[in-house]
Amino acid sequence: MSLSLQVELRFKSMVDPGSVVMDISELSALTGLAPSALRFYERRGLITPIGRAGGKRIYRARTVQQIALIDLLKVSGFTLPEIAKLIDPDGHVSPDWRERARAKQEHLRRQLADIERALAMLQHTIECPHTSLHECPIHQAVVDAHADTLATSRDT
Repeated sequence: MSLSLQVELRFKSMVDPGSVVMDISELSALTGLAPSALRFYERRGLITPIGRAGGKRIYRARTVQQIALIDLLKVSGFTLPEIAKLIDPDGHVSPDWRERARAKQEHLRRQLADIERALAMLQHTIECPHTSLHECPIHQAVVDAHADTLATSRDT
């Protein structure tokens, strides 16, 4: 079960709908994140407490949704620094969110293509009938092409 679904279920079952605020331990229990992780998110500018009570940080109930959004963005491939540029601690989204999402999508597509090439190479390596990869013309062609790419990228 994903963090976002866990958060939603815990939030619905544990928080009084009329509740407006919660302390860091309650937020930790609802989200499954350790208080240290919540403080880390704070330092990164991802969430903001509204104050303190009894020495504990106090958060608005909507911080649960903010953390769920952060989790979904992480699952989508965004890093915490990227997320901090994408949303503010109150959950307001950057005006350029579509461009950032498109850039991340393109980055992930390139990564996927790299992974697919790696999988194909590994599959060939596993099924290769040659006793040594050095004897395999396909493997050698891939290595030679990659060596050329490396040399070309260093020249530019």
